Amino acid sequence: MPVKQKDLEKRKQHEVDQQIIDTLSQIDLGSMSLMSLLQFGGGLVLKHAVAAEITEYLGRSRYERSEEFKGYRNGYQATHFDTPLGQVKYDRPKVADAPNFKSKFHRPGMRRPEEFADSITDMFINGISTRKIKDSLRAVAGEKVRLSRSSVSRITKRMRNEFATWKNRSLSEVKAAYLFLDAIRIGMRMGGTTKDAVLLAYAILEDGTMELLAIDIGHSESDRSWGKFVEKLKARGLGDPLLVCSDGNQGVINAIDNHFTTSYRQRCLKHREQNILDAVPKEEQGPVRKAIKSIFYGATSLSQAKQFVAAFKRDFQKTYPTAVERLYADLDQCLVFYMFPHHHWKRMRTSNKLERLNRELRRRLDVIGRHPDEDGCLSLIYAVTIKYAANQNGFKVDDLTKKLWADLRDRKIEMIEQLELDLWAA
Repeated sequence: MPVKQKDLEKRKQHEVDQQIIDTLSQIDLGSMSLMSLLQFGGGLVLKHAVAAEITEYLGRSRYERSEEFKGYRNGYQATHFDTPLGQVKYDRPKVADAPNFKSKFHRPGMRRPEEFADSITDMFINGISTRKIKDSLRAVAGEKVRLSRSSVSRITKRMRNEFATWKNRSLSEVKAAYLFLDAIRIGMRMGGTTKDAVLLAYAILEDGTMELLAIDIGHSESDRSWGKFVEKLKARGLGDPLLVCSDGNQGVINAIDNHFTTSYRQRCLKHREQNILDAVPKEEQGPVRKAIKSIFYGATSLSQAKQFVAAFKRDFQKTYPTAVERLYADLDQCLVFYMFPHHHWKRMRTSNKLERLNRELRRRLDVIGRHPDEDGCLSLIYAVTIKYAANQNGFKVDDLTKKLWADLRDRKIEMIEQLELDLWAA
């Protein structure tokens, strides 16, 4: 910026500063609280900021003329809107015959700045009820803050619009390495007594980042519901991930096997562990639990895990044959993760991330109870889940990881067949 232009900018800023100082010198500051002073000062700054925008647009200061007519100043209008500091009032400069003028700081019909609306939306997503939001804002902004249920609804309408676009977006560019599928039961509609299954899918991408892919209503976790859910993922362009993790629900297992034909399938070990323990009297579960954990969490390799499996069968076949039977059922799908990069095991062998997300969703939904409508409930779940996913750490993906992934894709049939053979031989 040329020196003369810099000097001009400084002079303009000095003039604005002086105008604000002159105004403050004419009021009784001693009668103001800190909050009311900040509100008053905010109004002064806004008044002069909009006036400066008008001057720049017109190309002339007050009482000056310019070669091109773009409009003219047209007095002031008393204006107020809500901010996190309270209700700010100011005399807004007006301009007439200027259809192309758009202020950065004021929009027609504006009742609160965008950042304020963002704050309310964020509070709403984080589990604060409408009444508590209003009470919190009043504590800092005063009784004049205007925030009705309809106001929150208008502000959070953006969630619905964003969700409507997001749920139908193309997934053809998504490169999923690991896909996780799960469901959460929610009492959705007001006046109802039953709970619906909300189906969720998120992926760890090939670059190691986490991304939420889909949310939908299932009404149940049947073959039909899960089949339609996965079909839609495929129809939106999602290619087969390297591995899909789920619990033992037969509907989701069938959907994975039918639609992700080239993917490995990993059973969630947390669910499987509990399923095995259910076959053992509670007071006798200690040794069995320890043996299960050695298989699923204590082994350092697939071969060592197989040794622990053989030991489990040897130690508990006579006393707890049902527990042994449950361990061996679909066991190859429980131990698939051992063929993958070691530093991924902890986060790919369970759907714990979705379990933690489910707890967060229940905490938020408990605030409002049953939701007035399905779309609003799904939009809220979307907003909470997107926020959750954004705060998760990614996976480490290096050249060695990519090489192992490629080898696993090329040799899937051979790897799975050998795994099954070895396990039954044990």
